[in-house]
Amino acid sequence: MSTGEEATRSQSEWILVALASVGTAIIVTDASTRIVSMNPVAETLTGWPQGEALGQPLTTVFRIQNEHTRGKIIDPVAEVLATGLTAKVANHTILAGRDGNEWILDDSAAPIRDLAGNVIGVVLVFSDVGERRRIERAADDARSYAEGIVEAVRESLVVLDPQLRVRTANRAFYRTFGGTPTSTEGRLLFELDDNRWDIPELRVRLGEVIERSTPFNDFEVDKNIPGLGRRAMLLNARPIVTARLVLLAIEDITDRRKLSDALNISEARYRRLFETAQDGILIVDPDTKLVYDANPFLSDILGYSHSELVGKELWQIGLFQDIEASKAAFQELLARGYIRYEDLPLQTNDGRHIEVEFVSNVYVVGAARVIQCNIRDVTDRKRAEDGLRKAHDNLETRVIERTTDLARVNEALAGQIQRSDRAEAARRDLQVRLATAQEDERRRIARELHDQMGQYLTALGLGLKTMENAALQFPGTTGQIQQLRKLTDQIGREVHNLALEIRPTALDDLGLAAAVATYAEEWGNRSGVAVDFHSTGIEGERMPSPVESTLYRVVQEALTNVLRHATAHRVSLVLQRTPIGVTAVIEDDGRGFDADSAEAGGRLGLLGMRERLELVGGKLTVESVPGKSSTVIARIPLGAGTEAGR
Repeated sequence: MSTGEEATRSQSEWILVALASVGTAIIVTDASTRIVSMNPVAETLTGWPQGEALGQPLTTVFRIQNEHTRGKIIDPVAEVLATGLTAKVANHTILAGRDGNEWILDDSAAPIRDLAGNVIGVVLVFSDVGERRRIERAADDARSYAEGIVEAVRESLVVLDPQLRVRTANRAFYRTFGGTPTSTEGRLLFELDDNRWDIPELRVRLGEVIERSTPFNDFEVDKNIPGLGRRAMLLNARPIVTARLVLLAIEDITDRRKLSDALNISEARYRRLFETAQDGILIVDPDTKLVYDANPFLSDILGYSHSELVGKELWQIGLFQDIEASKAAFQELLARGYIRYEDLPLQTNDGRHIEVEFVSNVYVVGAARVIQCNIRDVTDRKRAEDGLRKAHDNLETRVIERTTDLARVNEALAGQIQRSDRAEAARRDLQVRLATAQEDERRRIARELHDQMGQYLTALGLGLKTMENAALQFPGTTGQIQQLRKLTDQIGREVHNLALEIRPTALDDLGLAAAVATYAEEWGNRSGVAVDFHSTGIEGERMPSPVESTLYRVVQEALTNVLRHATAHRVSLVLQRTPIGVTAVIEDDGRGFDADSAEAGGRLGLLGMRERLELVGGKLTVESVPGKSSTVIARIPLGAGTEAGR
């Protein structure tokens, strides 16, 4: 053997020894991907001894697949032989060993070249990274777990770096104090929100956490925070030594402090009520049945001092007479949660026998049950009740006697009332008859004015017209005849208006809506006040004549009052009929008046309208105040049982 061959052989043996001692699995193949060498680590991972593996195709020994899909993946050795370049094993690659074990792989394959640069084989280097992967996953899980806890806690948490810059903060911090991660992270804590946290003592304490790794607890901060008001906070800091970080927890205790203050106030009030109550109060333990508190008023009732009452059972202070009665009452109280005795006999410490009202309740304070007993001395009340009972009996006798007398008087009064009712009914009937007769007479006079007087005036006007034509030959008389014609026309208009005021023919011939519409139009023309008239439901079946006459007169009187007193510019007039009645509403925009004073002063217009409506069972409502508009509302019910219906 030549010296060169010996050197090459020695070098090859040295390489094999080196490969055998490497802690990473190594497989060497030839250019046809058959195994020519593998070290012990590769034997362990593949499950193939080197003696059996030599000469085998790599894919027979090195069986790799995707970790998730279990599908085949590209053979790295074949890839190296095809490209001549180093190839990395694909991610999520597992090696299925011959012995059934599976290994998660990492690392790569590289070509082996001869002196001419030709690829004559491949060296495959791989290692089990399963433990590392498990550690990484555990670290990721722990990080996610910790981040989840940090985000889920209700306290505000801030992580600071060694320079006390904000590394991160949880949602509770931003929700409570505002800001965003972009405007917060990387900034000094003391520079946030207009130096809100720039508190000298806090600087010192956080510095000690960084320098000495010493935590601090319950550092209280009370500040007026813009947008949040006065807030009380507890700060706690813990060093994260391995990462040289500080975890700062900020707990808002404002509400807790308010609740605590409210609780203290409530307890003080309860104690004052307890101490000053004018009922005796006992607080009893339901388990031991012993008194553990009593108020001063009870000591006054029973004659026992506070120390003498505490530690006693109820029967020992004169209640329930004996042990058995006390046990029975106690069992009833625990079963029902409540007992009450109106007149429980009791013997005081000084031997007096009194009667008390005893009320006891079981209620829960926190997680414990408490029995409260209220004791009230009713001895004087009992005596008063006895006296009252006797007085009541005497009064009953007198009442019976008096009732007999009153019955006789009532009988006499009933007769008088019946006679008075009959007289009132006769009076109302007479008023209705008078009103009807008055309307009939108005109707007759109006028709005579309209028909007879109108005909006379028309004839007179025609005669004057004839005379005017004939007098053209006598110029001196023409002017006088024209004046007489104008006067005749004016008298005709006045007679027409007078007939309309007395009784419009449209009310009898066409009905209420037409009569009111005509009157409102003519009234508006005469007065110069705009009238807005509307009617609803009036156009159908006619209403009883008294109803139509009454509403017409009410409208007439209301418009007259507007013209006399209101100084109005506009009047709204509405007539509305419904299945149950008819309503007239007259509203003006005038100066108004004091409605109560007007009626109390006997204003005839209002009184007349009210009396007219009452005759047909109607009602008048006047709404007005000085300086504002006025509204007059007339309502008349319609039905078989009403005055209007009759």
